[in-house]
Amino acid sequence: MMGFVGLKLLFIGVVFLLCLSSCYSQFNPADKYSIDCGSPSNTTIGNRVFLSDSLASSFLSTPQNVLVDTSANSIPSSEYSPLYKTARIFTQTSTYTFRITQSGRHWIRLYFFPFSASNYNLTTAVFSVSTPDHSLLSDFKAEGVQTKEYSVNVTSGDLEITFTPTGSSFAFLNGLEVVSVPDPLIPDDAMSVNPPTNFKGMLNKALETLARVNMGGPVVTSRNDSLWRSWVTDLSYSKNRNFESNASNPTAVRYPAAGATQDDAPISVYGTAATMASESDPKANFNVTWEFPVDRGFQYLVRLHFCDIVSTSANTLYFNVYIDDSNVLPDYDLSTKFGGNLAMASYSDFVTQSLNKNQIRISIGPSTIKDVYPNAILNGVEIMKLSNSDGSLSGGNIPSSNSSSKKNIGLIIGVVVGVLVALLAANTPMEQPLVLAQTSITGVHSQQFKKPPTILTKAG
Repeated sequence: MMGFVGLKLLFIGVVFLLCLSSCYSQFNPADKYSIDCGSPSNTTIGNRVFLSDSLASSFLSTPQNVLVDTSANSIPSSEYSPLYKTARIFTQTSTYTFRITQSGRHWIRLYFFPFSASNYNLTTAVFSVSTPDHSLLSDFKAEGVQTKEYSVNVTSGDLEITFTPTGSSFAFLNGLEVVSVPDPLIPDDAMSVNPPTNFKGMLNKALETLARVNMGGPVVTSRNDSLWRSWVTDLSYSKNRNFESNASNPTAVRYPAAGATQDDAPISVYGTAATMASESDPKANFNVTWEFPVDRGFQYLVRLHFCDIVSTSANTLYFNVYIDDSNVLPDYDLSTKFGGNLAMASYSDFVTQSLNKNQIRISIGPSTIKDVYPNAILNGVEIMKLSNSDGSLSGGNIPSSNSSSKKNIGLIIGVVVGVLVALLAANTPMEQPLVLAQTSITGVHSQQFKKPPTILTKAG
């Protein structure tokens, strides 16, 4: 019989193995950059540290440093409120360059809050944002607090993010993140909708997150997501709340080997669900529907998260899932997918055709199988826009390395002519070489031989 010491050693060993497994299952991004633009000090949000603007200056190429701030009482309360106190202004084309140590997908998160400073009213800023291969924003004008999240596949050693003011306007940014994405998170293929064929080529696409929703559950902040994502409630998307019932059973959730992982969605998403409000009506025959605003002319990746936390036995929950008018999962039984086991976390991916409308409708409803109690379940929804054939997510053009703005051309021509006139007027050899603050014609890669002055502007 095992003695007390033996039992103690066994217990310690089991705990160690569990901790080891937990540590290895936690994703640790190879590349992680977080910047609080315009801030004089580092900012901590959860377990993330956003570097101060000065500490992150080595990543930025810009002809002028303009930093603005606002009073704390004007900032809407949110998880990221500390980032919205300050901003960096870009009066000309400027580029962040990040060294990428591991190729693959990376998130780009841009944080915006337009406030009014004494010399710059950020609500009037109009600008574009791009990478070398993709147009992310075109003639963008921020309205209120906004977070723009993108996923791009980086194959070279650097990731460049360029801000280009429109005309005589300017660009601004409150916060910025570049973070590695786990390789399995976005596969190369998915089932297409209408017709139901296999879609391939996702790895070559840039993605923009338009919706990330915890169906039937509360808000999930980035602090409770292993990949620092935020999940909103489904309240603003629901078409008829009277048809929907909410379920919660987070302790039942399991992550099977052939299913989802906590990187796909946390327990707080899989542990809550939207279901049919059919508890008292065994003949209920209706769909629970949500509508999501999207942009015309693009394809979309629709990821539906499922976990049967409501059934008490296998093969009792059959339901239909619709994307617009297509029944993408007819007579769906989650328990059959996992050999009769319940509460197994999983998801299904679908890619729409290029849409000529500005919304996607998702519905769940009862199966037509006889003698099955009418019910349906949906735990989470993610909708991501796919870049088009031009590499654009905005409909705008990607700035060409051979193109230039009239402003930059005029600046360079003026500098060159001025130098030539000075040389001719002097008519003598220059004893010292002339040092200029040189900007490339494209304005994409600015090499500063003189550090631009920092301009601090407070809110008016």
